Amino acid sequence: MATDVEAQIEKLLEKGLSKKAIKEKLKGSVEESELDFFLKNTPYPKDKARYLFLNISLFAILLVITLKKLYFALSFGQFGIVMLLALVVPTVNLYLLREIMRFRRLGYQFCFVLSILSLINAENRAFPEIILIPLMILLSGFLYWQMFWRHDRELKQAT
Repeated sequence: MATDVEAQIEKLLEKGLSKKAIKEKLKGSVEESELDFFLKNTPYPKDKARYLFLNISLFAILLVITLKKLYFALSFGQFGIVMLLALVVPTVNLYLLREIMRFRRLGYQFCFVLSILSLINAENRAFPEIILIPLMILLSGFLYWQMFWRHDRELKQAT
């Protein structure tokens, strides 16, 4: 659920204001750390539209991997510690799916880092993961770079 600050920022971004202008406008009425967090975590609407196809592609790849891991976790047949441990990855992936679908910066950052780390696990170096995981690394890194990293530098210069 979006907070009031997040909703205000999204409305102002849709009106075409820059993140610097929004920071100046909301500076006194909102806690500065909360304002910075939501400004850094929310992309410009034009970037959402521009990268929608890539975002949906990343979402679909992560969904396929999540469903496969969930199927594996539930295939044990009985509730136990092994089943609980096997449910950790699908649970984290569900959070990532939510953040990526909402175009949130943390989703792309976590997806990038966790995808790289997942290659340590031998089961992720077999087909189809050996193709899907590098694709996820590329997509999440590219989307983060295009929608957030460039604008974060611009926002830092405003302060």
